[in-house]
Amino acid sequence: MHQQELHDLIIYQDRYFEILTGFFISVTGYLPRDFSSLENFSESIQRMASTLKESHTKIEKSFIAFSVLEKDLKKLYAEEGGKAFGAAKKLDACKLNLGGSSRFLQTQLNATRKSLLYSDTVLIPDPVMPWLEKKRDEEQFQYVIPLQMVFFILHLSDLRGSDFDLPPFFVFPSFEKSLEEHDQQTQENSIQLITDVFSHYVDSGITHPQNIIEFASRNPDEYYKKIEASRLFVSPGSEPGESVKVALENYKAEMRRWRTEDWCNELFSKGDVNIVTNAIFERIIPNYHLLENADELRSHPLLCISAQAHYYQLIANMKNSTIGAKASFDPSVFPILQSLNSKRLDYLANIKDSQLVMLRKTNENIEFRRDLRNLVNSLSDTKLDDLGYVTAEVCSHIESAVSKHEKQISSLNNKYEAKNKSTALIAGGTFAVTMFPVLAPFLGVLLPVSGAAFSFGKYVTDKLDKKAEVDNLSHSMFAVISLAKNK
Repeated sequence: MHQQELHDLIIYQDRYFEILTGFFISVTGYLPRDFSSLENFSESIQRMASTLKESHTKIEKSFIAFSVLEKDLKKLYAEEGGKAFGAAKKLDACKLNLGGSSRFLQTQLNATRKSLLYSDTVLIPDPVMPWLEKKRDEEQFQYVIPLQMVFFILHLSDLRGSDFDLPPFFVFPSFEKSLEEHDQQTQENSIQLITDVFSHYVDSGITHPQNIIEFASRNPDEYYKKIEASRLFVSPGSEPGESVKVALENYKAEMRRWRTEDWCNELFSKGDVNIVTNAIFERIIPNYHLLENADELRSHPLLCISAQAHYYQLIANMKNSTIGAKASFDPSVFPILQSLNSKRLDYLANIKDSQLVMLRKTNENIEFRRDLRNLVNSLSDTKLDDLGYVTAEVCSHIESAVSKHEKQISSLNNKYEAKNKSTALIAGGTFAVTMFPVLAPFLGVLLPVSGAAFSFGKYVTDKLDKKAEVDNLSHSMFAVISLAKNK
């Protein structure tokens, strides 16, 4: 990759973050970290909304901020987006492509930060533009959600910069919703993907999405049975494996919460078969964009929510040459990424940005990646297919390495504690070591040849040696992980 291309990428991202920061301050009056903690964004928004009701001026200012955001982002896309996307394609690195949905919330933020321990660059499709490029009248919170996306993406601000050989992450320009509405190739390819999924998992006679409804209407019991057997319907916030009946009720409840009443009434009036089918469509389409982006940007898909990862696996496992080609990435990467994002390693999110920066500048991620790949590649193919087993192995390996590091620190402390005791005895007791700095001005030239002087010099040397060894150990990947685990 040429320096000019890297420069183009950095310039684009700096400008992108400037636009989002200006927008967030215009709407809220604060920087994200001052506005709310990650966990309390909804409560902070509700408090802000109550104050906005009292001021027409503030409401008007907020609407103007949204207009400015749309104008500035579209201008940035037009002027720099093409060059930046091209530069991202040419990044010769271990790249991960975040996908599964167009949202970027705390889960995605934590997954990105944890994945920086492994990857060179995490590629993130712009989560803000999908809320600006198309009217989202079906959404109940069409103004709150983009503000929420901005809030969470801005928490990556401290991890960007020109002092890295490769950018740890890049938010790339994306026109997913516009492509879905206006691009014929996107429409045809996404329809084909939907057809392939239902043909593979429901009935081989399905050759067009319309056949899905026809098959389901003729054979509703068989349709639901096939859906359940393949675990093709997972409702929002749920895990794969729930019954169609439970998933259907969960889906309806979620839609009533997030979508408008008119949208819900229209869909629900079409009957349960159409609701289930529509819900599955909504799960498949983001995977189409993920596979397209991963293929074009030569990057590996990163999915941080189990249901989204489940749909990715369903698609990747289909006996279809086109999809198979697009899903044929290094087989060790997917289980490693799923392991890093398991609940057992949630503490990795405790690693501070400053520590991530340090690890990246010393290329600790490269050694960590090699270590985990060697571990996973040492497993048999049958074991590799068992995601639960691989996750357990990866987690145990990391925890074992952390334990080994902590034992090294303990051993180091014991070694120098023994040295200090020995030095104190040579000097005639601990008193000589402790009091030497105080007495030195009064003892004149006699001390350099005394046991106390020798002892003190040895004591200082040991302290410096210990500090050097501890510093060396504390900058390792597993030292940082140990601190995060014990936080």
